[in-house]
Amino acid sequence: MSHYVAVSQLPADGEKLQVTRFVAWRTIFMLAGAAGVAISLILFLMGGEIANSYAFSYLFAFEVFFTITAGALFWCLLHNASNSAWGVAIRRIPETIAQSFVFLGILGLPLVLPFVPGKPEWICRMWEWIGIHQDLTTSAAAGAGSVKDALAHSNVLLYKKYNYLHLGFGGLPGWDLRYLLYFVLLGFTAWKLRAYSLQQDATGDLKPTLSARRFSCGMLPVFAVCSTFAAIDWVKSLNYKWFSTMFGVNIFAGSALAAMALIILIVGTLVKTGHLKHIVSAEHFHLMGKLMFAFTVFWAYISFSQYFLIWYANIPEETQFYAIRNTGGWWYFSLALVFVHFVAPFVLLLRRNAKRQINYVMACAALVICVHMLEMYWMIAPERGRSLYDASSAPGMAFFRDIVFDVLAFATFAGVYGFMLIRNLAQHSLYPCGDPRLEESVNVAN
Repeated sequence: MSHYVAVSQLPADGEKLQVTRFVAWRTIFMLAGAAGVAISLILFLMGGEIANSYAFSYLFAFEVFFTITAGALFWCLLHNASNSAWGVAIRRIPETIAQSFVFLGILGLPLVLPFVPGKPEWICRMWEWIGIHQDLTTSAAAGAGSVKDALAHSNVLLYKKYNYLHLGFGGLPGWDLRYLLYFVLLGFTAWKLRAYSLQQDATGDLKPTLSARRFSCGMLPVFAVCSTFAAIDWVKSLNYKWFSTMFGVNIFAGSALAAMALIILIVGTLVKTGHLKHIVSAEHFHLMGKLMFAFTVFWAYISFSQYFLIWYANIPEETQFYAIRNTGGWWYFSLALVFVHFVAPFVLLLRRNAKRQINYVMACAALVICVHMLEMYWMIAPERGRSLYDASSAPGMAFFRDIVFDVLAFATFAGVYGFMLIRNLAQHSLYPCGDPRLEESVNVAN
């Protein structure tokens, strides 16, 4: 920084978002979200192959934004638990992103329909094990014994996984209840952290910082459990036969990386539109760029380790995940992940000076967001082909229809997410103006 900035030079009540600069974007997001939600409801109500196919597109979009939101919450928890000072200046951004759990939980309801006795066909086709359980529930009601007993004779693999993969029995939290628990626990954590932050804005007291630190230390294990099991429930169990003990960490690495990229894009956009003057400097972009670089390497390590362990074990139930994605057109997606998810960001973010240039680091962040979308699509879309078409992808015109569905679902979530993000950013100061460490953060130097 060119000169030292004292807190006394900053506005006492912080800085609000100049909403007039984002009216066009807010309108576009609102229209895209509203139209997308309406069309999505129509497609689900149509049922049949249309709903079955669109459900996979909807899950893809849902997972992209859920993982980014979970990653933002992780950065909030880590910041508070580690008593980080440099991140105070940009902390309000991940705090605001993490408030998205509320509406994401509502948007995701068509994928789960919790506590509905008979799940619709699209849920049973996406998660094959639910369809099997549902068929056996009908048999059990006719006096053929319990679902678990029936699985012991018909599907040993699902029988052994029944204590986890079930819709609820014996007081254990089933798939439906876990969906609600994830959003309640993660949403409450995000709300509580921002409440501490806003309380400190109003009082300038040190107590909220100490409370947030204790709360974050206690909730980090809760976050780890929720994010891991959510990945298993919604993505890994699309193929209940697949085994991987590293899948939850793999999803976490990508979500933390993509969340930091989104934070960089938002902070950079705010700086470019005249916000956060004397608050955010090249030092902050350098630090955020280093974290993005670190998680690029971490993601590569976890992803390669998962692949390598499955490759040399050579167990059919494990290798089928990669067998599907390493054949046909999906092979190019797999190859692309190696280069655009690791090699390109690694090389681009390696130089120190590069991470201090706002336009450069924002471009790298945009690349990271795109490849995160690619990875989520690579994980989910091949299961649609396996489930609906007995192949890795759709044949003929169904292929182009599915692509349209993918774009529509993503536009729906992006519209709602973008509109709510602008709305939430405008409600409070763009930085924690009452934090005692603000002056240290503003003047941070690498």
